Amino acid sequence: MTATPRAACIVGAGGGIGAAIVRRFAADGWSPLLLMDRPGAADAIARETGGHAVPIDLARPDTVAPAFAAARALAPRIGALVLASGVVDNGKLAALTKARWDEIIAINLTGPFLCLAAAREWIADGGRIVTLGSLAGRTGGVLTGTAYAASKGGIESMTKSVAQELAPRAITANCVAPGIVDTPMLAAHTPERRAGMAASVPLKRMGLPDEIAATIAFLCSDGAGYLTGTVIPVNGGLRMD
Repeated sequence: MTATPRAACIVGAGGGIGAAIVRRFAADGWSPLLLMDRPGAADAIARETGGHAVPIDLARPDTVAPAFAAARALAPRIGALVLASGVVDNGKLAALTKARWDEIIAINLTGPFLCLAAAREWIADGGRIVTLGSLAGRTGGVLTGTAYAASKGGIESMTKSVAQELAPRAITANCVAPGIVDTPMLAAHTPERRAGMAASVPLKRMGLPDEIAATIAFLCSDGAGYLTGTVIPVNGGLRMD
């Protein structure tokens, strides 16, 4: 039986959670690491970990095919694809324009779809796919907005569909749905608001990017070979189903 390649592609590698994923994968011995993000966004984490920064902009569909072609030139097969890119939007229905809706859906849902389509034959049999959802995909978004919640709900369903399609190749596909995570995205909130967020969690703290990365690392491990089509909530007990 041919071993699954240890090459991995992380889309959204320059973000707070994305960079934590890259560091964890590097520590776990994945190589080469293909780090996709907006031009320049993944350069620092690529230098830190020895990965290869590959520019992509999910708001521009025309950049997806060239990015995956460049990545395939660096690694003919990959064992893991992690889709961790996305933007947060807090606009509710009353304030949401069609243009903003299109922008959020393009980056958070259509972009990951295009990445999956581009990587479908690139992922080796026995490989792993992990997408990044959100608690908002289940709750409709308490602090976040309508388009964001819709995009993350779509990510969950798309992941389940892909899991069914690729199961005959022993490729697993799972979604990690974080709750409140302490990333630079929360810097826009006041200290009081951040404290209130933490207090609302049963564990009385925000999650850490490294904790999200650890869950994703497990889903990409050999031990997770019988786990597919699932949505893993990592939210400190904020929602218990």
